[in-house]
Amino acid sequence: MIVCTIAFFVFGVLYAEIINSLDFTRYKLNPYIFGAIVSTVFLVSEMLLKHFEDRAGISNQDRVRFEKIKQIYYIGLSILALTLLVMVPFIWWGAIKKLAESANKGIY
Repeated sequence: MIVCTIAFFVFGVLYAEIINSLDFTRYKLNPYIFGAIVSTVFLVSEMLLKHFEDRAGISNQDRVRFEKIKQIYYIGLSILALTLLVMVPFIWWGAIKKLAESANKGIY
């Protein structure tokens, strides 16, 4: 769980930088605060899932509720993973663009 929390923080920082570079709004996101929020959301969701998993053994109704919550949780993580995969080319494009710009500064 610690590794995933750190990974969510890093991806949050990367996405904040991508959002800032696209200039959608005048307001710039603080990448570290955005990363902390993303990792906190992940950590809280994991704790809630663990809570419902512990309660699942009490009754059949709690077990059914846990299975529904777990299914929704995994669908949400799947959507997030798909978003991460879609954003990878933008991360590479931004890195390549910055390297090309810095290389061109040395020529002129």
